[in-house]
Amino acid sequence: MAFAMRQNFNGEMVKKNSFDHLYINGKHGGFSFDVQLGYYRGHYLSDIDLLEVWLDGEQMPQEAVTFEINGKELPVYKLKYAVTEFWSQVAPATIRVLRPGGIAPGEHTLELKLMLRVPYMQIGPGHDFMPLDSGDKVTVTAP
Repeated sequence: MAFAMRQNFNGEMVKKNSFDHLYINGKHGGFSFDVQLGYYRGHYLSDIDLLEVWLDGEQMPQEAVTFEINGKELPVYKLKYAVTEFWSQVAPATIRVLRPGGIAPGEHTLELKLMLRVPYMQIGPGHDFMPLDSGDKVTVTAP
């Protein structure tokens, strides 16, 4: 990809204060955090072309990542089929990552790679659409 549009209407896309442990049967089983779109309009989930979570330079497995909005939690591979689920610009989504043993308390580098396509901005004769970079890289603190 040669270029991507990037806007930051929310101040921070990854909500640092939302970063927390994920518990499964009372044991550390991963982590979660909230994210908002950095664009002035909402998008359907089927417009998400890339969603990757990186923690301390390590990419989390795609099958371990889920996306929750409007009370519905979906694995990443199903987002392209969610043509009726709308992600409003003002509503945060929750990303959950299963990770055996969880994460250690303290500071971590969290990177969310989130690329969407803007379906009303066709930018070429090949029916390509404007890519929108709504990712973020932040330092978070696990309790």
